[in-house]
Amino acid sequence: MNVLGQATKAVVEGMSGSPEAEKRKQTYVDLIAILVAFVLTLVILAFIGQLLWNNVVVDLISVAKPAKSVWHILGLFIIVSLFRC
Repeated sequence: MNVLGQATKAVVEGMSGSPEAEKRKQTYVDLIAILVAFVLTLVILAFIGQLLWNNVVVDLISVAKPAKSVWHILGLFIIVSLFRC
């Protein structure tokens, strides 16, 4: 009977939110928050980067051409990041 009682207790604790389950849930929430923040940062960087590139760099440097899309700006960001390392 003791084994059945322990098993029942384990099931109830699992349903009610044991500390391990809460810790795991918080880890997933933190991971999702970091991913959302990263994607949001890239989107903001791409649109502001394209605006700055097309309105400032193209006017200052005669050989620079306007960026056609935000993907060009993200590619430029990756290349510059690789050179910084």
